[in-house]
Amino acid sequence: MNKTEIEQAVLKEIHTLPLDQAEEALSFILSLKRKSAKKRPLGILKGKVEFAVDENFKITDDEFLQS
Repeated sequence: MNKTEIEQAVLKEIHTLPLDQAEEALSFILSLKRKSAKKRPLGILKGKVEFAVDENFKITDDEFLQS
């Protein structure tokens, strides 16, 4: 389903609900927006490995692309 199809399906279902349930559904949807996404480490090795790049490290774009 794409976003438009989901929106249409939700609206169709909301129209069939009594007012109190429609308000409850709206409250639930708004609570989803307020939830912050769980933060997760970037990459599976974050915090497990370290690396350092020397100050005089040099590489050309071509060398980088060929590596």
